[in-house]
Amino acid sequence: MIKIKLSNPENVKCFGALIIAQNLLRDYSIDITSSNDYDYELVDMDQFMKKDLSLEQSIEYGINNLSKKTGDYFMVHGGGATDIVAAYEVLKESNAIALLKKSMLSQADYKIPTVLGKWFFGQGSTCDKGYHIPDDQYSRIQLLGYTVCHNWPHMQQLQPIKPKDIDVCAVWQTQHPPNDYNFEVETGQYYTNHRQGPWTELAKISERYKIVAEKLPPQTTHEVMGRSRIGISPYGQCEVCYRDLEIIQHGSLLIKPDMNKVITEPDFYKPWETYVPVKPDWSDLNEVVEKILENYDDYLYIIENARKKLVEMYAYENVCMYWYNRFANLTGVTKES
Repeated sequence: MIKIKLSNPENVKCFGALIIAQNLLRDYSIDITSSNDYDYELVDMDQFMKKDLSLEQSIEYGINNLSKKTGDYFMVHGGGATDIVAAYEVLKESNAIALLKKSMLSQADYKIPTVLGKWFFGQGSTCDKGYHIPDDQYSRIQLLGYTVCHNWPHMQQLQPIKPKDIDVCAVWQTQHPPNDYNFEVETGQYYTNHRQGPWTELAKISERYKIVAEKLPPQTTHEVMGRSRIGISPYGQCEVCYRDLEIIQHGSLLIKPDMNKVITEPDFYKPWETYVPVKPDWSDLNEVVEKILENYDDYLYIIENARKKLVEMYAYENVCMYWYNRFANLTGVTKES
């Protein structure tokens, strides 16, 4: 039995799936413990980065904090985005086995400097970062085996498919709250610019189709999703969003900015299999929407396949198996029957 200590068992952002699956994990020879008798510690991101500081101050904080750690540990980056700013600098100077993330990029994509290392934010801030990561360090950046969509068990439950009387729904918050700074960069303008894009584009075809593009209360949001043929889901502060699965749960066709760069586990985002990709700048959105609505039945297979894959791939048993495989070569680790 491998014993894993969570540095903060209340940190759902970092440990949500493991907290939910902790009883199931015992069947895979993994025990989540709060004692100091453990094999590995999972260290939450609050212990190695502080986004309310400057980048330099955050890095210093993280290096100093982790230098006090004894025993074997992993750094857990609970944010859902692919960025590694402030975490990578600490990883290089630490004894961590690996930096574990919900999603990541290739070495080539990490080289390109972008705002706060978020590739879809573009460039132009006081903290545009890119990294030339050598092979030995890139091998230490690994996936967690779960995403933000594992934080809540209801995300894996399908809803009955209702009659569709709305063509397109684009229902979310667009205006990011002001004064949200990461390493002295206000993120709101980049977030808002991306999420306003589809509303601007859809307005151009709103006279020809029934489109709901606005922020709605939670219950109304789900009602509208259930009535929509197409559901659009932009990136948020990260590429993977709850809305992705919610649209699929309700039997709507998911359109989302291309996820080709984004590496996740589970590897769910397959173009024209589980979702329909559009360009991240939304320049082809209306063309894709109109093509689909003209021959909607031709795309029903994507909805069916996405619903099937959602249930199969997001099961917590898969999370457990992922972690079992991480430790499978260690002495004494056997899956209990």
